Parts: sequence; structure tokens; C-alpha cells
Amino acid sequence: MQIELGWAEALDTLVRDPTDEKARAWAEEAAREERGTPGQLYSYRVLTSGQEVLTALAEGPRRVEALLAEYAPTRTDRQPEPGEWSPRQIVHHLADNEAVNAVRLRAILTEETPEIYGYDSDPWTRFFDVESVPEAVHRFAVQRANTVRVLRGLSEEDFDRKGVLSYRGAETVRVLAAVLAGHDLSHLDQLVKSFTMVRAAGL
Repeated sequence: MQIELGWAEALDTLVRDPTDEKARAWAEEAAREERGTPGQLYSYRVLTSGQEVLTALAEGPRRVEALLAEYAPTRTDRQPEPGEWSPRQIVHHLADNEAVNAVRLRAILTEETPEIYGYDSDPWTRFFDVESVPEAVHRFAVQRANTVRVLRGLSEEDFDRKGVLSYRGAETVRVLAAVLAGHDLSHLDQLVKSFTMVRAAGL
């Protein structure tokens, strides 16, 4: 029997109680059928791994740095396949996305149920040459540290505040943070795949 929930409700429940059977059942089915954004799908993995969302967020930049060190000196500017992002592009995207979510977070915390629009990340690749990969990692790390500090200072009432995302609908700050952690995990997996394919192809 299908349980009618939605990612926003399921994730909000699972952040509070990762053992909630109804939310887990819905999320497991949605994940199995790949219904949702990568951030939503991967956030379920974060929440059921036993790791706290804020801990996962704090570790994101360090995990990127560790992967870059592990796969050095593999070229970061090589695309594993046509149309696939290179490791360099993935790192720059993570830094850009952090800046976007810093604005989203502040909008939700200071406005009443603001409308928040998505963005097409592909055209932003034109700006990736303005900084090196280490500089992009540093930008990601500094911005993420600030995000985590803001989140750690919030009350439960703050976490209950909602924004309406153009492509995900209404969701709480609690869910925004969980999806951000899931977004990290999805791109960490992508980074490993990209490095592995680039190395195997000798690019």
C-alpha cells in the first residue's frame, strides 16, 4: 500500500526521528523509484546512515579535499565522457551551490515563506576559470563553515520556518539542510566516478 507523503514531510520527520516507519517506508519507495532530485534521494542515505545532518555538512569540504588528495595527480580538468562534468567542474559547482544556499537560508529565516527560485547550474561553468580548484575548495569550505555556524545557532522554531522552492515546493530549514547534505553526497559519489573514469581512460 502506497503511503502518501512527500519529500518535504518525509525528510522533516526523518531529521527528527530517523526510525519513523511511515517516513522511512515512503522515502525508501521514492528512492527505489528515483522519484526526486539527487539532493532529496541522497539526503535519505544521510539520514539513515546514523550521521547527523550538521555533522555531514561540516565534513563535506574535508571529504572533497580528501578525494582530491587521494586521486592526485589525476587531471581535474578532463571530462570522463562528453557532456559529463570534470572533477574541476564538480568542485566549482559545490562552491557555487553553497553560495546559493546561504542566500536561501537567510531568506527563509528573515522573510515570511519566501518564494525561492532554482537556477540552471550548467551556464555557470563559464565562470569556473576565474579561480583554481584549491581556491574553489577554500571558498566552499569557508562558506560551508559559516552555514554550519548559522544552523547550529537556530532554535526549533527557526528550523520550522519554510520557503517555497520553485522546483521542490514548500520545505522547512530542517529539510533544506538535509537536502544540502544529500547534494554533497551525490556529488562526492560523482567525483569518485569522474576521477575513476578519467584515470582509467588515461586522460
